[in-house]
Amino acid sequence: MKSPKSILALVVLALLSTGLAFAGDDKKESKAAGCCARAEAKGEKCGHGCCAEAAKDGNNCGKCKGSGKIEKKEEAKKH
Repeated sequence: MKSPKSILALVVLALLSTGLAFAGDDKKESKAAGCCARAEAKGEKCGHGCCAEAAKDGNNCGKCKGSGKIEKKEEAKKH
């Protein structure tokens, strides 16, 4: 029979490795709300007040099923 110390060491190692696996990726997906995506496709800004308030904070509107921070588009540098 294995000693309790070796079993405890295996359990601690397993928990530690699991914790490191889940802690590695802290990014949240950024998803624009459907109303904002449709407005952007037309070249306009979304007319919803909740979307405007969320955009001021740099977030996508959670009420309209968006999530995460607004991704900034990188404009091509002109030479």
